[in-house]
Amino acid sequence: MHFLQKKSTLIIAISVTIGVVMLLLQPKVLPEQKRMSIKICNSASVDSIVLIDSTIVVPVLYQRIPDLKDMHYKKRMVKFIHMMLPSVLMAREKMILERQKVLEVGALMTQGISSEEDSLYLEKLKGMYKTDNIDEVVKRLHPHPVSIILAQAAIESGWGTSRFCREANNIYGIWSYNSKEKRIKAGESRSGTNIYLRKYDSIFDSIYDYLLTISKANAYKQFREARLYSDNPYQLIWYLSNYSEKRYEYVRALRNVIEFNDLHLYDNYVLAEFDRSDPTWKELLD
Repeated sequence: MHFLQKKSTLIIAISVTIGVVMLLLQPKVLPEQKRMSIKICNSASVDSIVLIDSTIVVPVLYQRIPDLKDMHYKKRMVKFIHMMLPSVLMAREKMILERQKVLEVGALMTQGISSEEDSLYLEKLKGMYKTDNIDEVVKRLHPHPVSIILAQAAIESGWGTSRFCREANNIYGIWSYNSKEKRIKAGESRSGTNIYLRKYDSIFDSIYDYLLTISKANAYKQFREARLYSDNPYQLIWYLSNYSEKRYEYVRALRNVIEFNDLHLYDNYVLAEFDRSDPTWKELLD
């Protein structure tokens, strides 16, 4: 009996040990981490600009542009890029998601299982881009490098110092031809006709409207074709000569801004994971 008792005790000890080891080897189930929401910044303070210290960018929606004019030009450039980058990435993300949706809806239509809502969605985009071809819509929604978006923003806004930029969040000097939309009057006229520029609620809105302008205007058809086959900013900028009356002098200026400020490095930056059900993000997607 003594032997059997010792044997039973040993078996129990071994079983307990195995149980403890198995418990330790099991993957730990951590509570689901809450993803960040988009930060909204409505401050005109330069210090409100969130500095970016890695290739993962926190999504911030800037609704006002601080006065950067009196800053040292190197510090101004850094602040401008860090202010622009979150909205650039969010605007590109919106365009990429729209492109993906068009591809999905197109596939459903090919299979004959699309809904009326899907058809209305595609018809709306076809009307926007003035085409009956779904493939053409997909091409129009193809994004281009962050470095080019930043370089054009820097040139068109004087690194965030232009009046249109500060007073209307108009980064790219987009004109307004509709008296019913938000806009401000330019200080000069053309052939006796007043010039107006669009006024935006945020930097994001300005950037996304610029992306739409590039996607819709006939002047950038060659650029749209080229960006389907290349993401090299130094090759693509040659197709943007029509963006300015300066033509190829403008292209050279773009190249200098990209090269001297290493803007090509930002082509590899990505948005930090954020809550896609965030009301702010849903509003931006509408």
